[in-house]
Amino acid sequence: MKKDIVVVGGGPGGVIAAMTAKSVYPDKSVCVIREIGDGVIPCAIPYMINTMADPKGNMMPMAGLEAAGIEAAVAGAVSLDPEAKTLALDNGESVSFDRLVLATGSNPAMPPIPGADLEGVFAVTKSLAPLSDLVEKAKAASNVVIVGGGFIGAEFADELAQKTGVNIHLVELMPKVLQAAFDDDFCDEIQKNLEAQGIKMHLGRMVEAFKGEGKVEAVALSGSEELAADLVIIGIGGRPNTKLAAEAGLRLVDGGSIWVDSYMRTSSPDIFAVGDCALKRDFFTRKAVPVWLASTATAEARNAGTNIYGIRVLNQIQGSIAAFSTKFGDTCYASAGLTERACKRESIRYVSGSATAPDRHPGNLPGASPMSVKLLFADRAGALLGGQVTGGESAGELVNVIAMGIQKGVTVRDMDMMQIATHPKLSSAPTVHPLINAAHQALAKLRGK
Repeated sequence: MKKDIVVVGGGPGGVIAAMTAKSVYPDKSVCVIREIGDGVIPCAIPYMINTMADPKGNMMPMAGLEAAGIEAAVAGAVSLDPEAKTLALDNGESVSFDRLVLATGSNPAMPPIPGADLEGVFAVTKSLAPLSDLVEKAKAASNVVIVGGGFIGAEFADELAQKTGVNIHLVELMPKVLQAAFDDDFCDEIQKNLEAQGIKMHLGRMVEAFKGEGKVEAVALSGSEELAADLVIIGIGGRPNTKLAAEAGLRLVDGGSIWVDSYMRTSSPDIFAVGDCALKRDFFTRKAVPVWLASTATAEARNAGTNIYGIRVLNQIQGSIAAFSTKFGDTCYASAGLTERACKRESIRYVSGSATAPDRHPGNLPGASPMSVKLLFADRAGALLGGQVTGGESAGELVNVIAMGIQKGVTVRDMDMMQIATHPKLSSAPTVHPLINAAHQALAKLRGK
């Protein structure tokens, strides 16, 4: 089989790379090869437990590929020859290409803990079949232990808490949940939220073993504590899936990601890489960072797909901003850019501003909830470095304003003078809008210096 553009991987990055390439180069033949035939939407995996009536509702949609004239095949890529521009598949076929996009994603990390192979111990995969099994086991479970207090682990815990009669334990090695994305004040609020739902937190603790006869029955923690468990969910992140690239001789970086330039080009001409398998560089420090998000992958995919036959559009994304959002109970939490912890680690001088106001006006309108915003700006220069938001569902979009502000170099003065649309049923009052008031507070600190 010969195709102009071949994409390996059917996740968000692979699909958008193919769709973009076909849109920009309609005369080119495009093919997506995906190893997982029953792939799911990664970000919604925790919500297959309770929120979704049927786990099949989380299937990764592929109908758009066919409608766009893109061929899709289910097969595994077993070897790649960059010089011959051929790809060998596990079904015995060989595909030749003019351009190739690797969107092979990541594999779930499984810690080397005794008993990890016991029945009832689940890694978070991206295939419907094992996830459906996890969902069925979760419905019947009485004692669940979740290993990992990042987004996936905390979201699983929150989702399981909607089920009555289940004991939920969340074990995290670090002293705070979601420590990589939020500062301590926000982490503490998230912890209180989860604990209020009956979730038992074990922070700063290490899992030493999973115990049981054939099936998991308990989890042993550091400090000689054991937790009863008939289901364990491991959500401690993943590792780039780069075996195909490594064996083909493509350049990898420390940590195993595929090296790419600003246009997602690898070390081999005409081969691109996007998504979890590709190197991510921090927006501010340019250091490699493990920020594996579907939103990041799709931005990279549009970059690669647009420029796959030569640079048509100069890349304006100069690094990963790391924008996150989530929801626990009725409260949303969101973050973009640097936290105070990250600024201190990188010796970046900053000033902060915080403000809280109802997300409706007046605040006694039905559905109103407090909206808190924390912003960080560079000392002296005043450039926006990061922001965190908690409150109602509008927090999920407010953080996108912060992310765009970081990307475009908005300053504290720009935000202090920002012109906004407000409506009683939709937003905070213009007189107390927390985004502007947080910037105003930070500006006052800078003027005081």
